[in-house]
Amino acid sequence: MSGCGEVPLPRHAWTAALSGLIGMGPRRLRAVLDRWTAPEAWELISTGAPVVRELLIEIDPKTGARQAQEWWEQCRATSVEGVWAAAVDDGGAVVVPGGPGFPPGLADDVEPPAILFTRGRCDALPGPTVAIVGTRRCTTYGSTTAWELGRALAGQGIRVVSGLALGIDAAAHAGALAADGAPPIGVVATGLDVVYPRRNRALWEQVANCGLLLTEAAPGTGVERWRFPARNRIISALAQVVVVVESPERGGSMYTVAEALRRDRAVMAVPGPITARSSAGTNKLLAEGAVPVLGVEDIVIALGL
Repeated sequence: MSGCGEVPLPRHAWTAALSGLIGMGPRRLRAVLDRWTAPEAWELISTGAPVVRELLIEIDPKTGARQAQEWWEQCRATSVEGVWAAAVDDGGAVVVPGGPGFPPGLADDVEPPAILFTRGRCDALPGPTVAIVGTRRCTTYGSTTAWELGRALAGQGIRVVSGLALGIDAAAHAGALAADGAPPIGVVATGLDVVYPRRNRALWEQVANCGLLLTEAAPGTGVERWRFPARNRIISALAQVVVVVESPERGGSMYTVAEALRRDRAVMAVPGPITARSSAGTNKLLAEGAVPVLGVEDIVIALGL
């Protein structure tokens, strides 16, 4: 198997192609790669080998057979060379566990991604990291607080990690960029060529230029609801401390909190008005023992700096 021209493709080019198959989440990809090498798996899927169908039925008896058929059809219509070219186009890079550039915080994670697609500075990750998360439907109080925390942290050399969503995420990264300090880290749920939400396109570009953008979704991957919780586990894994600025009792922020606790990460919360639905989740976290954030100094202390 060879790549473009006479240059052979690296083995993880097939991992990249596998990750773009329909419904190929991190757990299915791990199950496939635990059984075969990436080139072997691609060959088996593209030839409709029964062992693939058997594995998928073992994972999910209800959808396994249909999934195997969809993979076979998609695999036969997909060029590994094309996927690889799209992944490394425009300054992109691909990293895998054990390889250069793979985030240290993910190397020993309880559920590490089998592959990451990146754009930006490969040296952005080493250093203290804080995830700032919260609701998309934030108040002025929430967005202002997130912006100020992002700026203060980045100004002190602390990397701000977020999901580049609307609301709190965007405000935190805008603040980090305004500080012109530590590089921001953006973890997204789509392919790096599919900006979501679209209105954050400029912010995506700024983060890629000044820091690092990363995703486990292959190029061309669009919006799928299940990818956001999967993305949030990476946010929590990369952060030493997770700060929830403003959040209702349910939502993506609470999933990030759950994943952070699963990884023994410190969870902090910004107090909000007791009458505001947008602060119901953060206030509940405080009632359950989360450390309150009354200023950036509280976060710095939690980091042990």
